[in-house]
Amino acid sequence: MLDGTSRSTGRELDPTRVGRPLSFVYFTDNAARGRNRGVEAALDWRLTPRWSLGGSAGLLQATYRNYLNAGRDLAGREQPHAPKHQYALYSDYRHPRGWFARLDVAGRDAFYFSASHDERSRPYTLTNIKLGLATRSTTVELWARNLFDVEYSQRGFFFGNEPPDFASKRYTQAGDPRQVGITLRYVWQ
Repeated sequence: MLDGTSRSTGRELDPTRVGRPLSFVYFTDNAARGRNRGVEAALDWRLTPRWSLGGSAGLLQATYRNYLNAGRDLAGREQPHAPKHQYALYSDYRHPRGWFARLDVAGRDAFYFSASHDERSRPYTLTNIKLGLATRSTTVELWARNLFDVEYSQRGFFFGNEPPDFASKRYTQAGDPRQVGITLRYVWQ
């Protein structure tokens, strides 16, 4: 179980905006008090000599207890990039002749992107799959990450960036789209 305090936070700040609307400064600030409490659990279960299932789950409560940010009292609000829950599940099959398959599903709850604004991510679930053949010296894998091409945001910002009025709006950094590939590994013996 995790139980601790946190005080560091980051925010976007542009003190030179007058006359230089496209300037940008990243500012790190300290909250007076924060509290982080959480628990994680993991399970691996071998159903047969060939087939395994497993997963993990985490619960987190990360809040500010005392933090004034640009005149806003954020006491009681969740800290950025601290989803309340996350989980991961997998199924893994390995045939004695070297064939294998693995399915992974991982998800996370919504979270605040920053302490400087109220923009939040959306909850999302990603699915990865891998099929392959392994011998003593060679492994060939066909894989897909983000199999269902889920659109999700990893980072988010809220500020004015577009002329002529530079009205504040949401900008996000997208997570990786679906990727499909083949991996070939050879071990020299």
